[in-house]
Amino acid sequence: MSGVSGGGPSPRVDLDALLCALTLVPTAFARNRFFNLFENAAALKVRRRASRVRGIIRQLCGTGRVKAEILGEQVLDDGQVLLRYRVEEIGFSRTAALSRLEAATLRFALFRAGVGNVEAADRELVESALERLSKNLALPEGLLVPVQDSALDSRD
Repeated sequence: MSGVSGGGPSPRVDLDALLCALTLVPTAFARNRFFNLFENAAALKVRRRASRVRGIIRQLCGTGRVKAEILGEQVLDDGQVLLRYRVEEIGFSRTAALSRLEAATLRFALFRAGVGNVEAADRELVESALERLSKNLALPEGLLVPVQDSALDSRD
């Protein structure tokens, strides 16, 4: 398990779990409140990765002026996912290389926004990471309410 431990009483944090949390709820770990956590280079890298994934989510949801569309996904031998998308109106296209967890978190967020579907394996990967974060930080039980399978089926 990858982790971070800052100077002093800062808790040990699973970096994969932190990636999911910072992507889905970026204000949950504000830099001002968790300053020791973000003094660590590995945690800063995770913060940048989460920001990049959030940017892709905004583009695919059309949160800005125009909405992007996915042209294709390719899973590489090392597990990375190449995601290619474009914004037709402005002639913009992009290819992003995402880790398996980044891609799963992206799909999970798009599903939650009502823009896409999420497979059970992706949902379980994200929820498992968030559960580890909950245990690492001693968050209250029941804070994470899993998406019900019936809710997944109803969005097809």
